[in-house]
Amino acid sequence: MSTIPTILQMLRQDRFDSVIPVVTQTLRDAAAESPQRLTEVAREIVRWQGFFKNNAHAMTSERYFRTVYALLEELAGPESPAVMAAADNLAGLLGSIGKVDEAISLRERVLAHLSSRFPSDDQRIMIVREGLGVLYRRVGLKDKVNQLYGDTGLCEHLKAAEKYIRDQGAHVVSAGRPWSANCHIWVYFDALLDCERLITGLGLASCIQIHDHRGTHDGSERGLVCTIHNDGLMGPHPQDASPGPITVSS
Repeated sequence: MSTIPTILQMLRQDRFDSVIPVVTQTLRDAAAESPQRLTEVAREIVRWQGFFKNNAHAMTSERYFRTVYALLEELAGPESPAVMAAADNLAGLLGSIGKVDEAISLRERVLAHLSSRFPSDDQRIMIVREGLGVLYRRVGLKDKVNQLYGDTGLCEHLKAAEKYIRDQGAHVVSAGRPWSANCHIWVYFDALLDCERLITGLGLASCIQIHDHRGTHDGSERGLVCTIHNDGLMGPHPQDASPGPITVSS
């Protein structure tokens, strides 16, 4: 009989110390059965990432996340997908309780692992990169942030515009896939984009269109989108932007 439902129930009840021996025995039993069984069980366990109401609450789970990470390193190998998922879970927890340096080290390891195995536009890479960017900014590592987003992988129709925007002093704050439809890689800047003048001044291709979105619960943005590759360059919406950002024009 599977112990996974029991483990998940104990985790939801915040019984972190009590669940550690149960998780340990479950993973060891799975490893003794077969590598495939270990993978299946580990996938279910690392899927739980925790939901905490405050830092004090989160701190009570630290030993659990460390145990799962160490145990999977031992049983599955340091480069296994299960270990990388456990490392990212631990990094998220450590970042939330102020242990940022260790969180950064773990997340850098996860990103390096994923980047060596998947293309740069893989959603897993973009999610981990965003999390790492948050940690870098938290401790003021601006050079690391710039390096992290040095090559966003945008298509040829927007690559020159991206470089131009950077050259004007704008900084990338995010690069990922914020929308589920018609969205490949969208790069967000800390600057307002004068879209009309960028299109004409830079002589952008006819496939580049202006995207203007003012949402109520999902934020707002204004920028340029390639209708062939679904890539985008975005800035804050001028009607909703806070005071201070520069405007990039051409």
